[in-house]
Amino acid sequence: MSVPTILVLAVGGNVSQGILKGLQHDGRPMRVLGADISPPQMGLYTVDKAFVAPWAHEPGFIPWLLDCIRTESVSVILSGAEPVLMALARHKDQIEATTSARVLCSAEDVMEIGDDKLLTCQWLEDNGLACPAYAEVSNQPAIEKLVARCGFPLIAKPRRGGGSRGLFEVHNQRDLAYIVGKSGYLLQESLGTEDDEYTVGCFRHRDGTLAPSCCMKRELLAGTTYRATLGDFPAVRAETARIVEKLRPLGPCNVQLRDTPRGPVCFEINPRFSGTTPIRSHFGYREVSAGLDLLLGTEPEQLPLITEGIALRYWNELYLDPSAHEALSQAGSMTPSEHGIAQIEKYGVLATPARSLPGDE
Repeated sequence: MSVPTILVLAVGGNVSQGILKGLQHDGRPMRVLGADISPPQMGLYTVDKAFVAPWAHEPGFIPWLLDCIRTESVSVILSGAEPVLMALARHKDQIEATTSARVLCSAEDVMEIGDDKLLTCQWLEDNGLACPAYAEVSNQPAIEKLVARCGFPLIAKPRRGGGSRGLFEVHNQRDLAYIVGKSGYLLQESLGTEDDEYTVGCFRHRDGTLAPSCCMKRELLAGTTYRATLGDFPAVRAETARIVEKLRPLGPCNVQLRDTPRGPVCFEINPRFSGTTPIRSHFGYREVSAGLDLLLGTEPEQLPLITEGIALRYWNELYLDPSAHEALSQAGSMTPSEHGIAQIEKYGVLATPARSLPGDE
């Protein structure tokens, strides 16, 4: 069997970088390509060949992608960025009908539910699932009802976007008057506390069966998980399974919940790989490998139930030879190994671990 070529899009983002880590954990022979919109993106210098790509919303994106697939004999396309995944979902049939590549993304309607937090709440409510009380900021009667029901504080967040960007607490009527004037915002009740937040990785196979989920209690910094404790958390996992079974994504799906007096309540669904994908992969929950198996038709990766582990995150650096950056800027593509370019800071590498951890080889 020939070695597959895997194209990962948006490798400047942490989710696609986590996919690259998952590919490294996979171990099978493969050729990995990376693409992003500009040269100074860390992930571009850790792959076999790098490309500068158009923005996903630009008319030239799909023609560029089709040309890249054909020129590089791409087998599988992966990404962790919502705008890219939305474009892939819209054009998936075209891509798969006219090239040899297979795209790992859910259907467009599933992606829309996850991409728009108002649609997420409406979908949860329509399906009889627990959700935060909510109001769209242009709906004054709904806002008054939300305040009467939940009081302050409330949570204001953009309907689209992630990483807690644009999120803030509404503590009083003055704050409320400010948010009502902002376009594209949603108000929600404040659920539980930061100490009650969970992120759950799930995987749904093509035949509709669900792998055991991988659940973490987490702490956030700058909108992303920086401390995570894996556990069983049966009530959280059970609620997540109900959500994913009704949503019917293809492959990976991440569900975020907070525990409340009325039980676990979902406030966000990401029908894609998530920022904690590499953490799960380290502990043996290799959803990137399962995604490859789903598209390549190989024996499915068995994703285990994992209920123990702790992950602590920190910043690290990659030092770049300017010639590599210049080559990519000038040509639009570049083979990193030809430049001898990447030096990654080794601080934090444990030379002699006291004992092996779950998932260590």
